[in-house]
Amino acid sequence: MLTLRAGRPAGTVFSARAVFALAGFAVAAWAPLVPHVKTGLNLSAAELSHYILLMGCGSIIGMIFITPLLRRFPLALIFAAAAALLNLSLYGCIILPGRPLTAASLFGFGLGLGILEVGGNIFASRLEERYGKVLLPSMHGCYSAGEIVALCTCIALLGLNFSFYVALLAPTLSLSLLMLFTLKEARLCPADFRADDDGGSAFCLPRGTVLLFALVSSLIYMVEGGMLDWSGLFLMQKTEIDLKFASSGYIVLILAMTVSRFAGAGLIERLGTFRVLSLSALGCATALIAVFFVHNLIAIYLCFALLGLCIANIMPICIALAGRQKCMPVLAAISAVSTCGYGALIIGPALIGYLSEHLTLSGAFFTLGIVVLLLSGLIRVKRASFSPA
Repeated sequence: MLTLRAGRPAGTVFSARAVFALAGFAVAAWAPLVPHVKTGLNLSAAELSHYILLMGCGSIIGMIFITPLLRRFPLALIFAAAAALLNLSLYGCIILPGRPLTAASLFGFGLGLGILEVGGNIFASRLEERYGKVLLPSMHGCYSAGEIVALCTCIALLGLNFSFYVALLAPTLSLSLLMLFTLKEARLCPADFRADDDGGSAFCLPRGTVLLFALVSSLIYMVEGGMLDWSGLFLMQKTEIDLKFASSGYIVLILAMTVSRFAGAGLIERLGTFRVLSLSALGCATALIAVFFVHNLIAIYLCFALLGLCIANIMPICIALAGRQKCMPVLAAISAVSTCGYGALIIGPALIGYLSEHLTLSGAFFTLGIVVLLLSGLIRVKRASFSPA
């Protein structure tokens, strides 16, 4: 069984929160760079899609290879390298050193992000086991908080006519240094992970109950990814909202997710893992189906808020359950569930775009709601698998 060698528990937990905050900050910091990269390199929409796909490929590779990296290098060293790669890649995206190097920067950005996202989940899962506390929901809350802070910071600094160096690179570098400073409290070595794992391949296909956890996390993150990319257009189609306020729906969603994640530990301890999971899936389906029928802006905001409250803790619960099951090595199980979830976050928007071509965007969300409703039924049928021993 994996052991945790740490000096101060509070310091160790804070270091894990810093990892999640950095990952969330980096994801949101990329958003203001999209038009900068498109304009600076004179890219067409199709060419920009290829560049974004490169970032997604880098992210998936980072998620897959975190397991063998943990067997060979200390956790703090891996996170330090990922943070350095994020900052160097962000610098490359700001200066735009030609198309090939910018493409390499985007790939490196995705690679560092993938390592932080899955590595952070593994780290937080071990902390839960070590200290006997529910920590993953609040860790994911730090991820959401990082997104909010990044959006607010970048918009404010760019609005004050600061350069991209100040608005994006300086805060990301500062947060990276904070994470690296606190990681000295977490002393996880390769021997710990080799003892906890079977030393198999970089990525193991989920099986048994882990397959259920991976399915749930994939569908839920597909919803989140779809809302990230399509909520603005959805609002413009359903209401008369101005273009500059179109992202307000996603802001409502993220704020609701952040609140729910920081309250997640209390909810799980009071209601139990299965009840929170099943009610969250049902609420998620209800919000997606309801938004198909409403056209009032306030009503849509309420649906988005309900959706954010409900999807917030599903992924943390699935990762925590993967860390407790017995049908797969723990390290491989957490990596598989995390990779499937984050992979769906990348693939989901494209799938919703395809559905919207045939069913309209409202119809695509309605269809996704029906699928999640079926998922909530599956969770109830497989109650034993989603109830920790």
